[in-house]
Formats: sequence, structure tokens, C-alpha cells
Amino acid sequence: MDQLLYIVISFFAGVAMTRLWHNLLRLGYNSIMMTRTINDCLLMMANNAQTAQESYEIKYAALELIDRDDKYIDFQKKIDKQQLQTVQKTIVRNFINSVPPKYGHLVKFSDWDSAMSYLTDQLKRRNQP
Repeated sequence: MDQLLYIVISFFAGVAMTRLWHNLLRLGYNSIMMTRTINDCLLMMANNAQTAQESYEIKYAALELIDRDDKYIDFQKKIDKQQLQTVQKTIVRNFINSVPPKYGHLVKFSDWDSAMSYLTDQLKRRNQP
């Protein structure tokens, strides 16, 4: 009878340890997945901002080709810069708000500049041997 009791207790202890181990592994996998997702999303955001900046440069070159006034071109540059900054702030704010609170500690930035600094650090770490 005592041996049966030990077997039952051992079985339930094994089940509990297996569940604990599984939950720890799942937490680790999810944390790695969220970190990679954050990094990939930041990379996409940076690529989109760079593409927008390049398209603005093409627009300014086209305005110079058609002999637009320098004041007009400067005005366009100011408007485009302000618009891009607004979009960048909105993107980062919406991204941070979309991260589940459970993984909020993985977000190490609060604005566009700190996000780009974080991305640069992550890319340097990824490229190191």
C-alpha cells in the first residue's frame, strides 16, 4: 500500500514538474519571439522612413529641375520634415501601445530616436561573431 502511495505521489510530482518545465520553456520561447518581432518591426519602420526621405529628395530634385523658387522648395522641405516627424512619433506610439503588457519590459525605447538607437545596437549585436 505504501508503495502505491509513493507511485501516485511520484506521478503527480512528475506531472507538476513537467508543467513547470513546459511553462518556463514557453516563456523563454515567447520572449525570444517577441524580441525578434520587435527588432524586425523596427527594421521595417526604419526602412519605410528611409524610403520616404529618399522620395522627398527625389521630389526636391524634380522641383529644382522645373525651376521652382528656392523659397517654395524650402517650404516643402519644412512641411515634409514636420510630416515625417509626426508620422514617426505616431508609429512608435502605436507600436508601443500594441505590445501586450506581459511583454512591455522588452520594449527598450520610447520615441523615434531611442528606437533607432536601440535598432542600431541590436543590429551590431546580430552582426558580431
